[in-house]
Amino acid sequence: MPRTHPHPTDHAIHAALHGLGLPPPPWTPLGSGVWGDVFDLHDGSVLKLVCHRGGIGSGLQILDGETAALQAVAGLQPPITAALFIAGAKINPTTDGMGDYCGWIRMSKLPGRAAMNILAGPIDSAQKVAIMRRLGETAALLHTQTRNLPAGQGPMPPVSQDRLLQIADIVPDMRSACLEVAAILADGPQHPFLHGDINGGNVLFADEQEFAHSNAGLVDWGEAQSGPVEIELRHMNDIGGPADAMIEGYESVSDTSLDPTRLNAALSMNALGTLAIATLGTVEGLDPSEALHVALSRLAATHRTGS
Repeated sequence: MPRTHPHPTDHAIHAALHGLGLPPPPWTPLGSGVWGDVFDLHDGSVLKLVCHRGGIGSGLQILDGETAALQAVAGLQPPITAALFIAGAKINPTTDGMGDYCGWIRMSKLPGRAAMNILAGPIDSAQKVAIMRRLGETAALLHTQTRNLPAGQGPMPPVSQDRLLQIADIVPDMRSACLEVAAILADGPQHPFLHGDINGGNVLFADEQEFAHSNAGLVDWGEAQSGPVEIELRHMNDIGGPADAMIEGYESVSDTSLDPTRLNAALSMNALGTLAIATLGTVEGLDPSEALHVALSRLAATHRTGS
């Protein structure tokens, strides 16, 4: 989702961060989202710049969350991989040329192509099912590997609980709904480490032909958190493939059944978050009325499964 505020050029960023020993531009933009921009530095590493403002919460929270998560998951084993955290720091707000950026993270570049880009291409329905299943399997494999992280590497904070309270402040008319969703997500088993933002842009397939067996690189760990595992599937209706296949993939690897009420609560949280961002007006193209309609539909589904 493109932001409404401008992006400094790679030359301006390089000049502002001159003391970091970054290779000179031109750099290749790899992605631009609510919270920042990522550049390929063409030396095996990427530079992620995090904005002060964008979505719900603050850029400094996102920056701290991602650096902590990258340090914690440095030992993930294939078929899941994560970037190696190299360095990162907050940016002095008076630094010229950095626009609204509050910090940076430099990390190793993961190979592969984003799931959403593959799904948008000329592939058949069976391939879409295979990709969505792989996304669900990836979430389950991550949970298996992070269930017993060493002391000091988990658990992560319960980010979704904070986000729902922040959403309630942005959209006061939805406060009771936010509190209801928060209560549902706080009920039941809590996993110590979730990626928190598994979507079509944050999973890279190393093998674009054999989706069902491809290594999956997970990027963008700024929403890493503890909570119910159903949070990992909160984007399943927005990725571009059959959502049921993602559920099947998760359950086939985890050998557990996802809870329908918590899953619908996670989907409701996602819809409420979109409504909040649309209300803030920090992202181009989001219609608050449409976002409200989706949020109310998701909440209705949560009520049906919870009754």
